[in-house]
Amino acid sequence: MPTHAFKELRDEFTSDPDQAVLLAKVKKDRQAEQAAYERDLTAVRRARAYTQEQLARSLAVSQAQVARIEQQTNLYLSTLQSYLAAMDGEFALVATFDDRRVVFAIEDLSADDALTESAEIQGNTQTPVAASV
Repeated sequence: MPTHAFKELRDEFTSDPDQAVLLAKVKKDRQAEQAAYERDLTAVRRARAYTQEQLARSLAVSQAQVARIEQQTNLYLSTLQSYLAAMDGEFALVATFDDRRVVFAIEDLSADDALTESAEIQGNTQTPVAASV
């Protein structure tokens, strides 16, 4: 099977007007979907095509409680994790620095590890708190 440079394949694909229109539509749809994810919990839920009722059943709470969660400006991390998991999402807390990103899993931040984490932050141990990405 012959190989082709990606540029050649892209040029061939985009030279067809029908394919170019399709490509533009797909790109616009992906950008709109990404923008929805960057808004708030309600927008994320809608972008994932879930209703409050569906999430309420998954979380074993009322629909009114899901509405309250979506309107809160200050959530427990465990609440956010459960909310996202109900939509098959994974929650990670990301700290961004000039030279790296550090990703914390919710398990890394549990109350049982609070003293250990505090000691690690103060430099009393060499055990890493989270993996760098």
